[in-house]
Amino acid sequence: PNSQLFDQEPALLESLPMLIEAAFQNAGFVAMESEGFSSLPVGIEWTSMLRVPERNEILRMRSLRVAVESDGITVHDVTIIGDDDAPVLALKGLRLKSMAPVLEEDKFTLER
Repeated sequence: PNSQLFDQEPALLESLPMLIEAAFQNAGFVAMESEGFSSLPVGIEWTSMLRVPERNEILRMRSLRVAVESDGITVHDVTIIGDDDAPVLALKGLRLKSMAPVLEEDKFTLER
């Protein structure tokens, strides 16, 4: 391996992949509860990285199912918010494709 490969200045990412993955998971929980299917992401209309969260900042997110399309696709808008109530990341039009039904013993209702 090239030992010099990572000896450069750290690069700022254009996005924060773990936050986007968390948005996928959160919207997936909403789809599991509302539609009774496990889903995978198949598209995003747009995403906006508004700021980089502080180290150890507590984040929360809201995922709204805004539409149900044909072929088992649900559409969600997701917002990740910091502990100062300032938005961190927004995804609009996150499309999830139903892949398999949730087993009866695995069904749940999220506490709100």
